[in-house]
Amino acid sequence: MAFIGIDLGTTTSEVAVYRDGAPHILKDVRGTAVVDSLVGIDPDDRHLKVGTRVQYFLERDPENSAKEIKRHMHERDWTIELGGEQHSPSEISSMILKHLKEGAEKRLDEKVERCVITIPANFPDPARRATRQAGEIAGMEVERIINEPTAAALAYGHREMIEDENIMIYDLGGGTFDVSIVEQVGPVLDVKASSGDRRLGGADFDRALLNHVIERLEAEHGVEGPAEETGAWYNLLHKCEEAKKVLSSQQQASVEYRGLTNTVDIHRSTFEDLITPMVEETAASIKHALDEADLNQSDIDRTILVGGSTRIPYVQRLVERVMDQIPRSAIDPDKAVALGAANQAAIIDGRTDGIIMDLCAQSFGTAVVDARTGQKGRYDVIIPENGEYQKEYTETYRTIAENQEVIDFRVYQRDPDIDSERAEVEGEPNEGFTLIGKQEIEVPQGPAGQKVEATYKYTLDGILDIQLNFPRTGEKREFRTRAEVDEAEIQASKAKVEQAWKESEYLDDVEALMEAAERELEKGELSDQKEQDVEGLLQNLKEALAADEEAKIRRLEDRLTDVLFELDL
Repeated sequence: MAFIGIDLGTTTSEVAVYRDGAPHILKDVRGTAVVDSLVGIDPDDRHLKVGTRVQYFLERDPENSAKEIKRHMHERDWTIELGGEQHSPSEISSMILKHLKEGAEKRLDEKVERCVITIPANFPDPARRATRQAGEIAGMEVERIINEPTAAALAYGHREMIEDENIMIYDLGGGTFDVSIVEQVGPVLDVKASSGDRRLGGADFDRALLNHVIERLEAEHGVEGPAEETGAWYNLLHKCEEAKKVLSSQQQASVEYRGLTNTVDIHRSTFEDLITPMVEETAASIKHALDEADLNQSDIDRTILVGGSTRIPYVQRLVERVMDQIPRSAIDPDKAVALGAANQAAIIDGRTDGIIMDLCAQSFGTAVVDARTGQKGRYDVIIPENGEYQKEYTETYRTIAENQEVIDFRVYQRDPDIDSERAEVEGEPNEGFTLIGKQEIEVPQGPAGQKVEATYKYTLDGILDIQLNFPRTGEKREFRTRAEVDEAEIQASKAKVEQAWKESEYLDDVEALMEAAERELEKGELSDQKEQDVEGLLQNLKEALAADEEAKIRRLEDRLTDVLFELDL
């Protein structure tokens, strides 16, 4: 059974496997290595589809398409309707994961049951839980959730045999930004600090350019721009994204709009002016990460660029200016994280050496009564921002009443970009704070003011172990919260996704395979025997599809896949 690594990205996703002493990217059934993180219902056949073609569905039927789902992973109550069904972020993400999983199975010719999935370093606990749940819904055991910059560092450490260096990973993708400072000493990867913004990425640059183009359309052509999130709006957004990519290698790009013979020409300098405020914000994150790691810019031996948005020349110049060194991108920025995830899978399985000492970007604490003001809900940090995994952190508190019977102990996580000291407002979580667990703790009878020692330990598996110690009596209370999933919820989601998948995506994969076979026949380059084999399998598949014989379809699909892979398709 194969064990894969997955980069589940905001705008694109990739999958890799560790084989023959190195990680390798796996293409999906359509031969795509970098898969668009899009899910939608085909307006023509009403089948669920994943990947690049969904872009055209967005333009024709935007209400039945989903993009940038990763930005909603932390929102427990957020749903989107597809094909008449409401789906959670975990369910939509599971469809992307399932597409990657099945593509990997076809490439490897074996089942995939285990995976490592990457996430932004600054992802809050609910988003980590939702990501784990998505993997389970997709039919895989999620062995580890790993931070994206850490995965990228693993990929580079393996490829370039880094021995003893301080490294900065600058990871600017489609929807999130991370910067991590790591120390690589032989097989030991020690993450010193992380910072970033989970709401900043190339998708924001696309929208900035879109707004500029709409203003130009109105000013130069007297054309009113499309209403937001309509098909025409998504069409124009896609053209702006393509123009952005062109501007990474050329000084000018053109954006066409439906019905216009003229275009809106965009110069690279104009685009750079639009994104400057956003890109410059990343410099503050670099400084913050360096400060947290207690290092100076001059202490960094190499700077590595990861994420598709680092192809933008202005981004590269900013990093070079801030770090006073030329950043490196020897590994494809779109693929480095997935390759590192495959390395992590190999480390877990003992197939390669490696020790990872990672950090949690967010702080963990509890809500207390302010001793000076008597105000409830003040946040008190127990594990600081960039705290170490597997390390115990302890803070001491006191009971507030004589013979107090219970403590309503609440475990909070605070986002790194939040300065507020109020975890709760009128008993409810404040903005930027996530309640990840609570427990009613029985208190030993005694005077007011008796000590309570609260100890937290956060593990690599997303488990937060909590121990409350009462020194006066020696009594202890223990409980844990973890990034786990509700089994009943998983089963219900799995059944819903499986039904949609059975009715659409797997048939889509078969159709893609048949199209590839037909293209190969049209070339006229096959031997007589191979041509006969392919034609026979195609005919049998068509008959099985017409008869809706699922078992036979799967069997013939596997045989045709084997034949095509022998031809290196």
